[in-house]
Amino acid sequence: MTGAPLPAGCDTVVPIEDVAIDGKQIRLIKQPKPGCNVRFKGEEFQSGEALLESGCHLGAGEIGLLATAGVEQVMVHPTPRVAFLITGDELVELGQAPSAGKIVNSNLYLIRARLQEEGYPVIELGTIGDQPGLLARELEKGFDADLVLTTGGVSIGDHDYIRQTCDQLAMNVHFWKLAIKPGKPVLFATRNGTPFFGLPGNPAASAVTFELLVRPTLKRLSGHSDPMPTKVPAQLLRPVANRGIRELFLWGTVSTDDKGLTFTPSNRQSSGQTRSVHGVNALLPVPPGENWDSGKPVQPLLLKMFG
Repeated sequence: MTGAPLPAGCDTVVPIEDVAIDGKQIRLIKQPKPGCNVRFKGEEFQSGEALLESGCHLGAGEIGLLATAGVEQVMVHPTPRVAFLITGDELVELGQAPSAGKIVNSNLYLIRARLQEEGYPVIELGTIGDQPGLLARELEKGFDADLVLTTGGVSIGDHDYIRQTCDQLAMNVHFWKLAIKPGKPVLFATRNGTPFFGLPGNPAASAVTFELLVRPTLKRLSGHSDPMPTKVPAQLLRPVANRGIRELFLWGTVSTDDKGLTFTPSNRQSSGQTRSVHGVNALLPVPPGENWDSGKPVQPLLLKMFG
């Protein structure tokens, strides 16, 4: 039977479906090859062999391998906890009809859902209006987490107070503004070693900077040896152009056809539209001044698995 040790003096197993049984005799229907259907001692791994490298993700296959080797415990990195705060006087919650000058607080649900998809516990700090003192007090509560995240209030408007709040909380600001589109006003700081990201308020810009900066940081905090999004070779299915001076990141979809992987840019690319992020699984970086025709080989950044 499957899993049984070989009887002494035997070196080959013939499956029962390959024999004809006649009373107490059997007849081989197929000629077996010597050693077939035998699992040899030590053929999968041997004593002292490294089965997994430090920094790898423990998925089902890795956990099964450890169990097969009889490994009961391994050292792992704890899953980082993310404190998340939304800013803006203009925001209303779901269930409230936006009056003039108001918009629905979509970033809360967009970024929270993305964190949950990636498996990170979320500590919600709430939605705070454009009030510097209150913003600083509420944001400070988040630094018990492993990473602190805000959206909105990070640009240079009269009611953008994130940069000022960083100074109030004695954060070390490492950069503010990047030459990317969308997502230029993103801010990164640390406080006693805890990373803080101030993401833009525009939904697609918030999502881009989450994928390019926050997600890799969380993967690094989780112990991943290679935290950056995977680049995949694909064929561009629509022409694209970057006439600006910042690197452009286009939302789109990686899929397969009879020629291999393809990338289709989304019709909507506005930083202010959540529809830019709907149904996509990749971002395509386009350097300044580039004009690419359909059929060009490109390397989009794969954010989610595609089907």
